[in-house]
Formats: sequence, structure tokens, C-alpha cells
Amino acid sequence: MARITPAARSYAGLTADERRTERRHRLRHTAVEAFATGPGYRDVRLAELCRTAGLSTRQFYQEYNTLEDLLSELFLHVNDTVEQRVLDASRQTVGRPLRERAAAILVAYLSYFAADRRWARVAFVEIVGVSERMDLQRLQVRSRWLDQLCDTFDSFASDGEIAPDDFRLSATTFAGAVNGLMHDWAIGWIDATPEQLADSLQRILFGILGAPGPKQSQVDPPSAEQTSVRRRPRNRREIILRTAATAFAERGFHRTSMTDIASATGVTHAAVYRHFRTKQELLGSCLRESLDLIISRVDTARENPGDAGAALHELVRVTLEIRGVARLWQLEFRSLRPVDRSGILSRAVRLTQRIRETVGQRRPGLAPSDLEALSWIVLSVVTSPSNHRIQLPTDRFVATLDAVLGAAVDVDLPAGDARTRIIESGDTGPDTRSEPDSRPERMIIAAAQLFEERGFGAVSIEDIGAAVGVSGAALYHHFAGKTQLLNEIIDRNNEWVEIYAQRALAEGTTPRASLRLLLRYYVEFAMDRTDLVGTAVSEIGHLPDDAAARYRRIHREGNIGWARLLQSIRPELAMPTARVLIHTITTVVTDSVRNPRLTRRADLADLLCAIGERIAMADVPSSPIPQPV
Repeated sequence: MARITPAARSYAGLTADERRTERRHRLRHTAVEAFATGPGYRDVRLAELCRTAGLSTRQFYQEYNTLEDLLSELFLHVNDTVEQRVLDASRQTVGRPLRERAAAILVAYLSYFAADRRWARVAFVEIVGVSERMDLQRLQVRSRWLDQLCDTFDSFASDGEIAPDDFRLSATTFAGAVNGLMHDWAIGWIDATPEQLADSLQRILFGILGAPGPKQSQVDPPSAEQTSVRRRPRNRREIILRTAATAFAERGFHRTSMTDIASATGVTHAAVYRHFRTKQELLGSCLRESLDLIISRVDTARENPGDAGAALHELVRVTLEIRGVARLWQLEFRSLRPVDRSGILSRAVRLTQRIRETVGQRRPGLAPSDLEALSWIVLSVVTSPSNHRIQLPTDRFVATLDAVLGAAVDVDLPAGDARTRIIESGDTGPDTRSEPDSRPERMIIAAAQLFEERGFGAVSIEDIGAAVGVSGAALYHHFAGKTQLLNEIIDRNNEWVEIYAQRALAEGTTPRASLRLLLRYYVEFAMDRTDLVGTAVSEIGHLPDDAAARYRRIHREGNIGWARLLQSIRPELAMPTARVLIHTITTVVTDSVRNPRLTRRADLADLLCAIGERIAMADVPSSPIPQPV
């Protein structure tokens, strides 16, 4: 099957070669993850791989003929990389004693796989028995390694370290030992550190060559990293979990490797795998154990049934301690294993039940629907700090959110079921730039709905085409790909918000009136275009880094603009506190309009506007705080 040749013209500022490099990088990154920590090569489906990579199958075929071609490329890449490391180590230790040279070469070989265990899985497990072609490729690579081993053994003999011999049999025996040991280590049958693997392989090597085995006194002194690993803290697992939760929330599950987490934690890659066999297992543990901690702390606070405020206060404090977990839940729930999804959902049900009971103690006599609505809003308030990086002193942050919770829970619920609307059907905005029935416009609308429902990575070009009744390839007549569609959706969301902000400022006769109009406009827009709002909140991380940074800057500037409006009403508020209040309001709104349990309420717009104003005017600590860097 011939590969499809990509177009030569430039899209989104990238040349054809640059687009191809970016596509291949994404496909390789996704494939390593799927082959090594996901279902494995034999169970990976091409369409699913492409969806996860954010590419279409058409784009895959522009780079590879088959999935096996991609596996072959990965296998050759890992072997070429490791071989070069071994050759470098061998050249750098010429003339040194056998033990030093052997140790340096083995460390060079093993450290690559220890740094990212996924490559060991690809090289020693997933490649086995795939096809005759791949078996031949494995034999060719093995032959190359045998030649290199024979050359190394000959150099040992030339230095007088061992007796001269025909080392082909010795090289074959040692290569078989390495392959068997690495296979079992890669699949978890052997629980050993890289240092232990190196020691075992040295003993095997010296036995094969008839050289004295390594002695403890002759082993190089441990490095600082190895020393720190041996004196590992008792709570290393908890440290890894906290680090992973932060990394997953900030960079996304698929863009964070176990190596990244190990490096940020200050441990070896193997140390992470001693606690968590796969990245998915680590993700599930982050969410599961965080929810267990929250529930435990809230339950302890609820032991005094007469003090409902204590439970809410503890809820605020513990969610601030694990600030990124809520964001992780929003972004990566789809990436969990089914068993973890079930366990996490059951914990979430228990937590929301405790919140309902606590809110019910504070406001007895509420109708069940109102009690449920306020309980979900409480959860949005306490998790809102995960959506921004504004820093306040811990006690002040807790006191601020305590005050916000009190104001939100004590809100006067709207009377009646009618929902007041301010946005009129005749309004104009950025969506009118294209004809409503044009194909590009329908593609944008369909993409926004699919991204909001399934997530960017799970939607293919073919899915978007099917939603508008055309082939996936037809999309390329109007857009460079999914990323350009995502960029267009987020751009439109920002333009709508900016239009209504300017309109509220122009129409309001006082700052307080402008704030009320701004709240109403934003709530109505979020309810009418949930797909735009949801995609902008959840999927921005799938944009290229420069585009994502631009939109984050736009969001930050918008938040500051709203905070300045609030300061004109409440001059006692420091800017960081005002920004925290605005972020809390927008989080409550965006969470609520995406929550099926709340969107059934006919008075949701009035409820959110009332709560937004209560949050803005909450009696929070107001002493000046230095501006964050």
C-alpha cells in the first residue's frame, strides 16, 4: 500500500516537513505509551491510536504503511540509541581494568531503559513474535550486538585481562542472558533496581569469560542519586503521587511520562515503577487516594454534628493542600482504567453525599433539588483553585474560601421557575463571521460539540466529518486539521466573552450594575454555548505550546479586567483576592452549565447570577497582599 503524500503548502505557519515531523513525533509518543503501558501492540487499534494522538488515519498513512512499520521504527530507534551509548562508554574507558570497563558499559546500557522502562517493553516484549519480517529484523539487530560484544571481549584479551579465544559462543551466551533478564524485568516478573541488574549481569559476564567476579570493595562508590535512593523517605509513595498529580494536571496525562515524574520527584525511573506498574495505575491512584484523604478529613470534622461549618472548613483546607487534583479529575477522567473509574465514581458519590448532609445541617428545610444544587456549587467553590495559580498565604486563602462558601450556601434561592434572559436572539457576535449553513461553520459547531462530549484526543477527523455528513478528508479543504479547529473554537469563546464584557461596562450605570450585567451575560452565554465554554476550559492543553500560552495570557488578562471592576466596587480588596473571587465565580458557572443534574433547573441562570453576586460581595479578608510574581 503506497503512502499518501502530504500537501506541500504551508498550514498554520508550518511547512510540510515541519508538519510531518510533528505528526511523527505525536504518533511515536502515543505508540510507545500504548504499546508499553496500554493494551500492548497486538491489541492496539489504529483508529484508537490516531484518536489519542489527535490525528486522523489519513495522516497516519502519510507517514507509515502499517502499524507494524511504526513498531519497527520504535524498535530500531531504541537499539540505535542504546548502541551509541554503549559505544561511547566503551571508547571512554579504553585502557581501564576489565571491571571498570564492564561496569561502565552495563551502566550505559541499563540506564537508558531505567530512565524510561517503556522502551524495555518495546525492545524485549512487544517485538517478539509479531511477524517473520520483525523476527528477521530482531536477528539482524542481535547479530550487530554480537559483533560488538566480540570486539569488546577481544579488547579485554588484548589488554591481558582474559585469555584469547573465539568469543562468538561467549557473546551469544551473554546476549541470551541479557535478553531473558530484560524481558522478565520489563514485564514485572523481576523486581530489581538497575544496580541489581548490573551486578547480576557482571557476575554472568565474568563467569562466561572466566574472569574474577566483582567484589563489593571494587565497585565504584555510589553516586549522590544512588545514595539518596537508598535513604529514601518512608513517604516516597505519597511524594510520587503528589508530584504526578501536579504534572498530570499541568501538562496532561498523555504529555507526561514516568520519566518526567521520576525526575520531578528526585528518584530513579525504576523507583516509580516499584510503586506503580503503569502510568494509568499511577493516575488512578492519584485520584482514588486523594478522594480517600478528602473523605477521611471531612468525616473527622463531621464527628461534631452540631458544627456544620467545621466540615466545610476542613473541606476547604484539604482541597487546597491537594490543589491540582480537581483539575486532574476534569481533564483526565477519560484516561482512567475502567476499574479505577468505578472506584473513583463510588468515592465521589460518598463525598457529595457528605456535602449534602453538611449543607442540609446549615440550611434545614431546603427542597431536595435546592439542596443538591447548593452541594454541587460547594464542590465547585472548593475545587476552583485548581483552575488558576494565584497564591495567597494559606490561612488567608482558607479564610477567603470559607467566607465564599458561607455566602454561597446562604444565598436567597430564586423565586419561581421562570428564567430571566437578557441575551436577545438578535445579538451579533463572532459566530456571524460565517454563514450559519456553510460547511466550515457546521464543522466548527460539530467539532465543539464532539470535543466537549468526548475530549479532543478521542475525536477523529472522520468523526467530525460524519457529524456534518461529509468525509473526514473534506475537512482539509477548509482547515489544516483538528488543531486548527480547536484554535478556532477557543478563539470564538474568548471573543464572545470579550464582547459581553465590553457591553456590560458600556450599559451599566454604576460599577455594581455593570458587574450584575457581566454576570448575567456570562451565565447566559455559558448556558447557550456550553460546547465553546467546555472546550476552552478542558482542551486548551492540546494546542501547540505557543498558542496555549497565548490563550492563557488572554484568560489571565480577562480575569484581571473583571477583578478591577470588582475593586471599583470594593476598593478594600487586594488584586490577588479579587482575582480569586472572579475565578471562583467563573468556575461555579462553567461547572454548573456542564452538570446534567443542574441544567434541568429552569431557574439555573437566576441561581448562578445570585450566587455569583454573593461570592463577589463575600466578607473576605481585605488587608493588602503583595502582588504575585
